[in-house]
Amino acid sequence: MKKIFTFFLFALIATFCCVACTMTPSGGSGSDESVSASIESVSDSQESEIPHEHGLVFLNEEPATCSKAGRRECYFCWNCKGYFADEDALIELTEEDLAIPKISHVPEKQESVDPTCYEAGVIEHWVCTECNARFMDAECTERVNLSDVEIPNLPHDTVFNEGYPIDGENDGMIDHWKCNNCGKYFTDAECTVEITPEETVLRSFISIPDFIVEIPEGKDPVILQLSDTQIIDGAQTRSESSGGDRITYDTWKIQYYCYDYLTEIITETKPDFIILTGDLVYGKYDDNGTVLQSLIAFMDSFEIPWAAVLGNHESESYKGVDWQCEQLENAEYGLFKQRELMGNGNYSVGILQGGKVTRMFFMLDSNGNSTACQESLNNGHTSKSVGFFNSQIEWYTSEIEEMKAQSPETKYSFVFHIQMAVFGDAFAKYGFDQSVKDQGIDIDGLENKAEGDFGYIGRQMKDAWDNSRTVYEGMKALGVDSIFVGHEHCNSASVVYEGIRFQYGQKSSEYDRHNAVDANGNIVENQIWSSKGTPIIGGSVIILSAVDGTITDGYIYYCQNTSEI
Repeated sequence: MKKIFTFFLFALIATFCCVACTMTPSGGSGSDESVSASIESVSDSQESEIPHEHGLVFLNEEPATCSKAGRRECYFCWNCKGYFADEDALIELTEEDLAIPKISHVPEKQESVDPTCYEAGVIEHWVCTECNARFMDAECTERVNLSDVEIPNLPHDTVFNEGYPIDGENDGMIDHWKCNNCGKYFTDAECTVEITPEETVLRSFISIPDFIVEIPEGKDPVILQLSDTQIIDGAQTRSESSGGDRITYDTWKIQYYCYDYLTEIITETKPDFIILTGDLVYGKYDDNGTVLQSLIAFMDSFEIPWAAVLGNHESESYKGVDWQCEQLENAEYGLFKQRELMGNGNYSVGILQGGKVTRMFFMLDSNGNSTACQESLNNGHTSKSVGFFNSQIEWYTSEIEEMKAQSPETKYSFVFHIQMAVFGDAFAKYGFDQSVKDQGIDIDGLENKAEGDFGYIGRQMKDAWDNSRTVYEGMKALGVDSIFVGHEHCNSASVVYEGIRFQYGQKSSEYDRHNAVDANGNIVENQIWSSKGTPIIGGSVIILSAVDGTITDGYIYYCQNTSEI
């Protein structure tokens, strides 16, 4: 019985509170006499208004827009649905009191746009920048819909262009249609398959390579490989680097530690074409880009076509790889092209001789920019991961297949910086063991040296990629007969394995690690500034056949002069 009485009393109190928030002392709207009596018993100090006991929430102001009125801040009672100016609910407000009038439209003139075959046009009108409503007048009195101001797009007005076949060195063209209205190209009269102007061209064998190096007929082309110049400018040493770098790598020493060597190599070997297999500069010592610009000017001074791939150190420079690629593209005698593929600088160079492209060099980025600065990474195709990406593989595969259709006899070389794992398989015939850091294999001094093999294997391979040989097998299937790399400063070996030449470039400057010859005539590896002997610096030379572009010979040119500072 006690529980029932408690529940009844609670209900009675709740009812009184709910009714009370809807009544005033001057008159009751309810019919319950007991409730009226209770209200009249309120003290004189409370007779002007009965305060709310529950249900109030604060509402923030809702600003007005040009499409909707606003509302001032207030208190709202969930029970009586009333609005109040104060938290004691003593000052009631009407909706008119709370209303903030709509603001005026903010019109922006939309100029008329002629329609095209792809997009509708519009007539002149105004659009409110606040609510996006459209109007025919600047005063925003005549509202319209988008359909009222649109001009339907035009139909295509096509002209048929009849194709013609490739004629020797002259490009051909496919059948296609061009629209006079939009200037677009299509493979069909209905304009359902759009193509680029480049895709209307049937490329002849001379147009497929990005660049052509023409060599006189009858002359055996000489290809010079320079590798890992990796120039350091001590004047650009960062604060976190050793203070000794500023002295050891003094700017004026670039001439003695690099340019003098390159001058001797190029002058003595007389190349027709020069390839640089990466790490042209040590990026973290070239944050202002002057070293790269100096190297480009130096290479151009010989007036010999040259082409470079990037290594894993250029991208450290705060100038970023896009800037570096632009400098290389602008070189007078340098051949370079930046594509929107993964990596930086994927392009091809053809050797033209006797009216034939006898060989194509595919210059590729092997990536692996583990210490790249953010400016380099910002372009979206600079990668810290090593190896080729699908976009690169698809590109060179398509190029080679197209070239084969035009010139079945053309030979193919790949040029990049970081070696594939298959290099270890190639060198195994001379005892190379990847698990051993120092190798010390002088191929030229071995009795079992195979004809055509030469060079030195100083150390195990770092960052080797394509362990499954998937990429390599694909390259072999395309007919690639030679792969030129850098990266391992102490390796200069060139050997033939499975019909393919695997070649490390000879270190071409004294910067960073290199091999040297000590006082006893022994080769010592991994030297810095030749502290234990005379540095071994030079360039690798490959001789091609003037008849068909095959590799007929090769050797390393070793510099006779050494730095004496």
